[in-house]
Formats: sequence, structure tokens, C-alpha cells
Amino acid sequence: MTRHELKEQLQHDQFTDAASRTFEYIAENREKVTRWALVVAAIAASVGGWFWYASYRKSVRQQDLQAAFAVLDAQVGPANQFAKSFPTQEAKTQASMKALQSVVAKDAGTKEGYIAQYYLGTLKAQNGDSRGAEADLKAVADSGTDSAALAKIALAQVYAGGGKTSQAQELLKSLVNKPTDLVSKAQAEIMLARLDRSISPQQAKVILQGLKTNQDPVVSRAVNELSAQLAQ
Repeated sequence: MTRHELKEQLQHDQFTDAASRTFEYIAENREKVTRWALVVAAIAASVGGWFWYASYRKSVRQQDLQAAFAVLDAQVGPANQFAKSFPTQEAKTQASMKALQSVVAKDAGTKEGYIAQYYLGTLKAQNGDSRGAEADLKAVADSGTDSAALAKIALAQVYAGGGKTSQAQELLKSLVNKPTDLVSKAQAEIMLARLDRSISPQQAKVILQGLKTNQDPVVSRAVNELSAQLAQ
């Protein structure tokens, strides 16, 4: 027998032995193997089912949010068979708040729930409910979700309008120090400079001076407008 033939024979024997041991183990422990196979199958089915259910729940939450947005975007005026409408702005506002509150209650703690709560907070602020707006916006601002940065801006405006200037500054400074994809550092600095304009003009000038080199046309325009106001 050549070396090659011997190697093949050894490999064949090793495979045969391994296969034999496997089959012997299964035969001797059929009940145990079957039981574990069923457990593994159940786990796989459970994991697959969980992912399906999670995806399904997400789609339902998105539908909830879209339905609330449809109310929020509805027209005010005569009934229209082609688009949702309300006879008065007050009727639309009440319906919008109800729709958003429903999503907040149903989908609390989720991305969609916090988005609905952000819009609910801004709607309350626009309609003079500063206390309700503060509660909703603070919940979103503390959530750590994508909506948190936007909620901090809206909450800072509520604070400023209520004379809580230091709290408004603190929120905007937190965005300057930790900008996001939705709120850049430059945008946060402009809002901070706008807030400081009346209470600390010199500090506002320092902030604007640091933004002079920013190439974003929107930022440049805002810097020029604020600088002109401070110069008056």
C-alpha cells in the first residue's frame, strides 16, 4: 500500500469511526437527542417569531403615528371629500391633541411614542399650555431618542417664554457641547446667541464671532442678522 493509499485509508477510517460513534451516541441517547432537538427548534422558532412580532409592532406604531399626522396636517374649512378637514382651527387643534395623546398612551417608551409626544408638547406650547408643554417636552428631551434634541430646543423656548432663562441656556449649551444629526453645533450656538442677545449681549457677540468662518449660507445669514441687531 502506497503512502497516498495509506493516508486515504486512515482518513476513511477516521471518518468511519467518527460517524459510527455519532450514530451509536444517537442510538443510545435517542430520547435526549430528540428532546434537545425540539428545544433548539423551539428556540429558533421563538427567536424568529420575536423578530416577526417586533417588525409587526413597529409597523403598527408607524401607522398610529401616520394617522395622527393626518389629523395634524388636515385642512381647516368646508368639508372636502378628497381630504380630511375641520370646520375651525380650534376643532382641528382639539382633534390633533387627542390623536397625538392616543399615540403617546398606546406607544409609550417607543420612538414613535416620543415623536408623538414631541408634537403634542409643541402644540400645547402654541396654544398657551406652557405647563403641559413643559411636561411633554421634558419627557422627550430626557428620552435619549432622535427626537430629544428637537425637544430640547422647543423646551428651551418654553423656558425662555416663562422667564426661566438659565434653564433655557443650560439646554442650549448641552446641544452646543453634544450636537446631533438633527441639531448641529452651529444651530445650537445661533439659538443660544439669540437668547443671550437681550440678557447678555457681549456673550452673544462672542458666540457670533466664533461663527464668522462657518460656510453654511443659512448659518451665515443668521449670524449677519443677529450681528446687525446687536449693533443697533
